Amino acid sequence: MDIQIVDRPAGLYSMIMSGRYLELNDHGYVLLTVNDISEEYALKTSLKHSNEKFLCFFDNVTVGCAICNKDGKLVEVNDAYVEYMGIESKEVAVNLLNIYTNPCIDPEFKKMMKAGIPVSGEVKYDYEKINRHYVKSRHRDVHYFRFIVNYLRDADGKVDNILIIWMENTLIHKTLRQNKTFSEMITAASSVSKIGFSSINLLKDEQMVTPEYLSNLGLSENTDLRSLLSHLIQLNTDDLTVFREYVEKAHCQQVEPLERNVRVKVDGEYKWIKQYLIQQTFDPENGNIVLLGVNVDIDAQKKAEEELREAKEKAESSDRLKSAFLANMSHEIRTPLNAIVGFSNLLITTEDRSELENFKQIIEQNSNQLLQLIGDILDISKIESGTLEFIWSDVNVNTMICDLGRIFELRNQSNPDVKIKCVLGLENCMIRTERQRLIQVLSNLMINAMKFTTKGSITLGYEKQEKDLYFYVEDTGCGIPEELQSQIFQRFVQLDSFKSGTGLGLPICSSIVKVLGGQIGVVSRPGKGSRFWFTLPVQPIAEQPE
Repeated sequence: MDIQIVDRPAGLYSMIMSGRYLELNDHGYVLLTVNDISEEYALKTSLKHSNEKFLCFFDNVTVGCAICNKDGKLVEVNDAYVEYMGIESKEVAVNLLNIYTNPCIDPEFKKMMKAGIPVSGEVKYDYEKINRHYVKSRHRDVHYFRFIVNYLRDADGKVDNILIIWMENTLIHKTLRQNKTFSEMITAASSVSKIGFSSINLLKDEQMVTPEYLSNLGLSENTDLRSLLSHLIQLNTDDLTVFREYVEKAHCQQVEPLERNVRVKVDGEYKWIKQYLIQQTFDPENGNIVLLGVNVDIDAQKKAEEELREAKEKAESSDRLKSAFLANMSHEIRTPLNAIVGFSNLLITTEDRSELENFKQIIEQNSNQLLQLIGDILDISKIESGTLEFIWSDVNVNTMICDLGRIFELRNQSNPDVKIKCVLGLENCMIRTERQRLIQVLSNLMINAMKFTTKGSITLGYEKQEKDLYFYVEDTGCGIPEELQSQIFQRFVQLDSFKSGTGLGLPICSSIVKVLGGQIGVVSRPGKGSRFWFTLPVQPIAEQPE
């Protein structure tokens, strides 16, 4: 119907018209009432379209959605909710389930929902619990959801409906858990093995580092990986330059892994570490250039290698010395034996009494020399096998020193230019020790001094120190060069191959003193003489003050 309205422009309007026939004064009239509902119709249409759009979004959105009334009963759910819950259809949930009876919703969340407070958090859906107490579900494992709640309110602001959204969070949760587990495994492995691990994205603020990685480099745990190279002042310049060049290249191109042994100063001492740098990812277009760092404390390995090298050198040296020792033994044994056999034959044929006495003295000297040689060989073999006997007893030190002095005075009669002296440190001194081994050590030191002293004196003595007794044999002989003094207590070492001996006397002394709990050493100056000394950790049993 076309209607002209004087105050309205021409157009299409929605109208409600009503009419009524009237008779008035014998005349008939038609009364028409026209009501313009264009705005109401437009609003209704718009609301219908909005509702259709909402339902379209609600049904097709990829997250679970549910609408509950103010009491929590589900009045509408979408397909994603049905899938999340593992139920057969919407009909199983709508008007049957209540959000407040869901056993997997946090009680605190339920309290907030009843108070009309928006909720955003994570819920853990244990489907075994869902099956027992809420609804039958085909799911059996555990899922995690982002749980979001908001409200549809009436004109007075009161809650009319509750809108709930579930967002699947299980994969993220599992990934985070796996990352956490992996990180914990890396940290545990790093802690046990002392192997440090690190990872840094050169283009993003992403990094991971174990405490061991920084401690191996001598750095504190709060050191930022990005400023690492500026903190590595304890590295030598060459190593630091190599690392800097590698990082600079890694910024702009693909690089091969770097492996380098470096010395680092940690707590004032240098130690060895093996450092690896590996470019794991080179994708600058997406902002990913990832460097992996691994370092290993190899200080113990380096020390072991050095010890093995020294042991190898010592073994090779020992083999050479043993070969020389065996060759020397044949000479050392044959020399006194030849003298004994030769002069024994001469004893039978000579009648000159002066020659007889001279021959007897030569035979006796060579017999003692041969006896000493055999004794040293037996002692060193017993020491190596751990069967050298030690019998402890009370020993009068002064008597022992004086007896030894007299013995060596008699043995030194052929060399009147050398005087034998004895120095007693205490008026009376009784100790408990191994008498025969103590005499053996002092005798070996005296014999050694007599070999290399042609004039002057040889002094045998002792003195009391704070915790030890200090024994010494001091001579005015040729002395020992400083660079050779560290070698003289090693087996088969002879500083002068022209002097008789096996090179076993001083090593035997060193081994015996160690068993007795003491220390042994030498102080010597070439051309001035030597003082061989050793200590025993004993105190006199009876000591009379002067």
